[in-house]
Amino acid sequence: MRRLWQQLAIATNWPVLAAVAVLSSVGVMSIWADARQDAIKQLVFLAVSFACMMLFQAVNYLTIGRFAWPFYVLSLLLVLYTVVAQKLHGLPFVHETKGAWAWINFGSASLEPAELMKIAFVLVLARYLRFRSNYRNMTGLLAPFAVALVPVALILKQPDLGMAALFVPTLFVMLFAAGARIKHLVLVALMGVAVAPVLWFAGPKPDGPNLPVLRNLPVFVKPYQRQRVYAMFKHDPKTMRESRYQTRRATTAFASGGITGKGAAVIPVGRSVPEAHNDMIFALVGEQFGFVGAAVVLGAFLVLFAAGIEIAAATKEPFGRLIAVGIIAVLASQTFVNLMVMLRLMPVTGITLPFVSYGGSSLVSSFMAVGLLLNVGQNRPLVIAREAFEFE
Repeated sequence: MRRLWQQLAIATNWPVLAAVAVLSSVGVMSIWADARQDAIKQLVFLAVSFACMMLFQAVNYLTIGRFAWPFYVLSLLLVLYTVVAQKLHGLPFVHETKGAWAWINFGSASLEPAELMKIAFVLVLARYLRFRSNYRNMTGLLAPFAVALVPVALILKQPDLGMAALFVPTLFVMLFAAGARIKHLVLVALMGVAVAPVLWFAGPKPDGPNLPVLRNLPVFVKPYQRQRVYAMFKHDPKTMRESRYQTRRATTAFASGGITGKGAAVIPVGRSVPEAHNDMIFALVGEQFGFVGAAVVLGAFLVLFAAGIEIAAATKEPFGRLIAVGIIAVLASQTFVNLMVMLRLMPVTGITLPFVSYGGSSLVSSFMAVGLLLNVGQNRPLVIAREAFEFE
């Protein structure tokens, strides 16, 4: 234990730990203001998450990497189990929650396999890319994209569009960090933009145009997901009362805090925000602690991301560098999506704010990610081979 604490105290690690401590503390206080029983549960989740962080920090990441593929397959099977349960409506431990089949329930506890899938995906992709150069051509990109496409397709079936969306920027960032050609990544992105209208209009739709060819394709975008996008541009009373009620109340609560906020646990507006201590918790931060509190939270995230980038830049070993890059990419993507939804700049996705929102699976996976980041920062194996990544 003494050795572990000495490793945690190194210069690149303490900013990560400080940022996580600030975010977790603000999260517990905000959850306490909205639902005290859930705040007590969050403290239990924090204890479990801290233990997971210590485990992923204690075992050398090169050793953990040997189990990347088994971890990936196990996470994939757990996600697949929730999808099969949705189809059969009879498998144990899984039932519909908030319109999705995304959780495996064990009594009062539950597990969201997609949260584990994020970590497994980063490990597997980092392991695949670490010594290869074939991803520097278009055909070589097929394997990394397949590694991402399989979990994304299954998570979309749950359905959980917000979680699935996190894999795309993480994939592109890791490929870029590994040395994939920018022109190839731009071409793939343009192909995705070109395919997007097909996915949007595919399948029969009671709420939109049924194009002659596309209406015979499977439905990729669920009706409720389409309505969430439409709601961003509508201002009629029905939309404001239903589809936009959550985000409208959240922005009102956030803005009502002013500069210094109303004080800890004072959330008269926030109490009317649906799922306030989950995906809209930043609104509670703004109402309680105002612009100052919001700036502290954003500053903590910036410190975390900057420290992660510093760890990646200082790591010459390719597997460790890609792990650090992937961890920061997935956490930054999740943070960005959550904040954009709260500010009504993106449709509602149900994505949690890392370390702050209520939820055991989200908290555990975030602390696992930080454990890996600390692991890379404290273990710098000697590399005598040529530079692992190429850019042009």
